[in-house]
Amino acid sequence: MNVTFDQFGDEARDDAAVVFVVSDSLGESANNVVLSAAAQFSDGAVRVVRLSQIESAEDVSNYLDEHEDEYVSTAVFHSIVDPMLRRQVRNDLNARGILSVDILGPVVQLLAGLTEEKPKNQARAHHTVDARYKRRVDAMEFFFNHDDGKNFQDLPEADVILVGLTGSAKTPLAMHLSFLGYKVANLPLDPGVDLPEELSQVDHKRVFGLVNSLDALVEVRLRSAADKDANEVMAEVEDAQVYAAKRMDDLGCVCLNAEQKTVEELGADIIARIESI
Repeated sequence: MNVTFDQFGDEARDDAAVVFVVSDSLGESANNVVLSAAAQFSDGAVRVVRLSQIESAEDVSNYLDEHEDEYVSTAVFHSIVDPMLRRQVRNDLNARGILSVDILGPVVQLLAGLTEEKPKNQARAHHTVDARYKRRVDAMEFFFNHDDGKNFQDLPEADVILVGLTGSAKTPLAMHLSFLGYKVANLPLDPGVDLPEELSQVDHKRVFGLVNSLDALVEVRLRSAADKDANEVMAEVEDAQVYAAKRMDDLGCVCLNAEQKTVEELGADIIARIESI
């Protein structure tokens, strides 16, 4: 059994609610559900303890016995695939008077009814190496090899191409999309940097221009060149923004504001657009 901790904020409050995420697999999906819910409350209000890859109900029971004095306000969210193990854990939690929520079981039963199939009940079924997993690995490798203008000769192979000034969040967005299985390349639009001819071979609907605020771009450049005068950098960035806007207009690409949206929101917007092409 593996034990990991997570929370929002730098430090947990003394009166923080403790939520256990219990899984006989990695528990990533259940953990994300809990963290999304915890984000609705103040920093440090919720502490998340993930007990993943459990092999028996005793794993959970022993951990709770060892730490029962540490946790007062407690609940458990579990995503346990094995029906017998799920039942054993739930019975132990009920005996302890601990509130629990079964995240996976009802969904599996619903899908069993819809498909008229018997579930596999394999704890790591969705982590097996299949075509989708291989696609994600290939996409992440593509990202690492095509970040910041590298290997531009492969641009026609990309699902998405991001362009923008330094500091416009091209790299984190490209990384996020690659993790979802999309091959992404990104190119700088800074003055003095020539765009490769291969870009003309790409459907402009797959090219996205990222823009950011003047202050955000200046902050990024000052961090990498602290000896520069702030006013000088601001003037440079203003000129660069005009230049980049013209290049994006020439490319006919969709422009997205990286300041107003998170990486996840930008990614969802891009995916919706390219999947409709």
